[in-house]
Amino acid sequence: MDAILGVLVTLFLVFVFFVLFVFLPCVKIIKQYEKGVVLRWGKYQKTVDAGLTVVLPYFGYQQLIRVDTRQVAFEISPQEVMTKDNINIKVGAVVYYRVTDAVKAVLGVQNYNANAISKTQAVLRDIVGTSDMNTILQSREEIASRVRELVEKDVENWGLQIDQILMQQIELPQDMVRAMAQKAVAERNREATIIASSAELEASKNVTKAAIIMSAVPGALRLRELQTIKDISSENNEKIIIFMPAKSQDDGVAFDPDRIKVMLDAVDKGDISAIAAVAATQVADSTTSAPTK
Repeated sequence: MDAILGVLVTLFLVFVFFVLFVFLPCVKIIKQYEKGVVLRWGKYQKTVDAGLTVVLPYFGYQQLIRVDTRQVAFEISPQEVMTKDNINIKVGAVVYYRVTDAVKAVLGVQNYNANAISKTQAVLRDIVGTSDMNTILQSREEIASRVRELVEKDVENWGLQIDQILMQQIELPQDMVRAMAQKAVAERNREATIIASSAELEASKNVTKAAIIMSAVPGALRLRELQTIKDISSENNEKIIIFMPAKSQDDGVAFDPDRIKVMLDAVDKGDISAIAAVAATQVADSTTSAPTK
């Protein structure tokens, strides 16, 4: 009885040893975001998905290689590049990619991460080197799209997919930065001067129209003088002496309605010569028709 019990205990211990040290190491867990590539005697056998799988690693019979299929982002440090117009700049980028074919990623390339980084760096330097500085600064998305198209042609053979490439850093020489800042300031000053001069031109047109209309309406200038006096009189802390002419301002040249219309049209068009010609004609007519004293 003792011999039978000893044999049973020995068999149990052998079974436990087999389970713990032989069978359990053969059980592999593949995570949801992973793919497993199984090689048998060094040759591709199968691809396993997420879950439990059994691999016999003894004597090199089977080998499991895990491949992460999640999106990976790697940053390309700023690369010093000479542009087409001979300006030395530094360009950096961020690349987002993922593994779409685990078999190609394992069997088609030795290290797909390092190869993808090197390939993107080379293509980025090549495209930036054939573009001028203004194109690089103004068309980042187009350059990034061209880099992506060229890189995808090669990484497809490695089982990779480029999701996005972003050019996030462009470093210019300090003297170029100062020159661009001065140009931007000069451009803003030019726009401000244009706006101010346009406002002054519009105001001068309105003042000219008002002067023409007032000269055609009897008593208009006199009413304007009285309105100005009323506005000044509201200030109680000041004394203002106004010298009024003995002769009314309404005794000047009065324009007829037709000539007023012509002058207003000339003001809208900015035709100074036409305004002067009509005014001179009116003054000449007034002088001719004036009674001789």
